[in-house]
Amino acid sequence: MPTPRKIAVTTEVENGKFVGNRNLIIDAIGVYEGKKVTVTIERHYNKRSNKQNRYYWGVIVEHWKNILREEWGDIYLESDVHEFLKSNLSFEEVIDDSTGEVAINPITHETIRKPKSTTKNTTFGQEEYHEACRQLAWEMFQYQIPLPNEDLEQPIDVEFK
Repeated sequence: MPTPRKIAVTTEVENGKFVGNRNLIIDAIGVYEGKKVTVTIERHYNKRSNKQNRYYWGVIVEHWKNILREEWGDIYLESDVHEFLKSNLSFEEVIDDSTGEVAINPITHETIRKPKSTTKNTTFGQEEYHEACRQLAWEMFQYQIPLPNEDLEQPIDVEFK
């Protein structure tokens, strides 16, 4: 069996010792016997929940699809709406390695942005992202996207004529 590239074990530290999953940690160390390894210890955060994911795709993205169709006349797929939201709300600015400064598009003279994945958001980070999505809808179009478990009077479907 090939040696895995990475093994992740969640545990707790008390009095400077691992107190949970100790046997898994010992087994994981044994897998790399005779190999050079890198040991990384990082704080465990809960990743975004399935419930948050359903709310994002089923409510936020669907409302944004309708907003963009109503306001701009554009029909977007769910994946396109997701990229639109990420490029406006979840991005990092590209740094020019030669100057160490934020890279500027020479044509538009705007900063160059790289969308960040939302898949590694913590539950708290995902809530912040949801709030930013709702806030952007309000600021751009005075459109209120409902909070989870909230029913607003705005229609979500628009008929084509």
